[in-house]
Amino acid sequence: MPIFSGLIRKTLFSSASAERRKKEHDCYLKNGSCVLEELLSLCDGNCRIPIHYFSAIEIENAIKHSKSRIDFSDVYITGSLDNRLVLVRFKRCRLNNIHRDIAVTAQMSHLKNVLRLVGCCLEFEEPVMVYEYVQGISLSYLLFRKGNHDDQTRKSLLSWGNRLRIANEVASAIVFLHTEFTTPIIFKDLNPSNVIIDQNSGVTKILDFSLSISLPPGKLEVVKNITSTYGWLAPEYAISGIVSQKTDVYNFGVVLLQLLTGEKMSTRNIEDREYVMYIANSDFKMVDIEEIHVMDRADSAILEEHGIEIRQQLEDCWDLVKKCTKSKREERPYMIEIAKELRRIHNCFCALTLG
Repeated sequence: MPIFSGLIRKTLFSSASAERRKKEHDCYLKNGSCVLEELLSLCDGNCRIPIHYFSAIEIENAIKHSKSRIDFSDVYITGSLDNRLVLVRFKRCRLNNIHRDIAVTAQMSHLKNVLRLVGCCLEFEEPVMVYEYVQGISLSYLLFRKGNHDDQTRKSLLSWGNRLRIANEVASAIVFLHTEFTTPIIFKDLNPSNVIIDQNSGVTKILDFSLSISLPPGKLEVVKNITSTYGWLAPEYAISGIVSQKTDVYNFGVVLLQLLTGEKMSTRNIEDREYVMYIANSDFKMVDIEEIHVMDRADSAILEEHGIEIRQQLEDCWDLVKKCTKSKREERPYMIEIAKELRRIHNCFCALTLG
């Protein structure tokens, strides 16, 4: 009887293993087809950096001893693959296009300001992405959860010089999206949760291109269903679903505003009223950027650090915020112009520091 009992257990285990292998294979074919489709639409299948494919078993072994979880917009688990530390990312929202994310990130991973993709696993229902390991902290966490981390770390990472660098590095990555592909790619979901700071190097990295779209050839805009993070939407996108390069410009303006003020901002369309911006952690306190002076609204930490000597830089950044968040998209500048102005402001700060 024990012989038959062992044989039954072995047969059941073998059947379960075969069933699992078939499911993983089916997922691999389905997900692989979707990723290839995205790569073909982006770059005719010619990936700048080859994508390494990991098996489900490799992923499970990589994270089985890990207890470290880093929560940006999704769940990231520190793991070890090929004797190096990595971040293994599991998507939370099934509505997001992770196949798109894999394809775009692979095309952007040579940039220092994009979280580098090491590879992915296609053998799960939802693909798993594997990134280089960084001891990162999200810009959202730094700006808005002031009591949850060391105050000295926040002061260091959010010094005025570093805020300018963050703005410059984010702008640089968005310019690449808009100018270095066959047709412009619109990020569409730029917000502080998708921006992380490497605590060791201070380098800014953006991530999560799952909601990004490519403009059709010869078109400056396209109408899409609203899928981005609510509270960060450009007026024309929130009201009419219109997406263009100016959509990212508006979102960048809101990010820059939050870098300047240290306050969480949000946007909202009110019936029979103009599209408004307000402080998210207050009782719907509206912010009229045109009427407010930057010295009255700037983060007190910036003023404590430098005081009046950086007034001109603050005013120049505030003017950029005004231009980026214009209600009419045709009145907003392009990202390449914004990046140029931010470099000028940062150079002024560097000259002041050296002086």
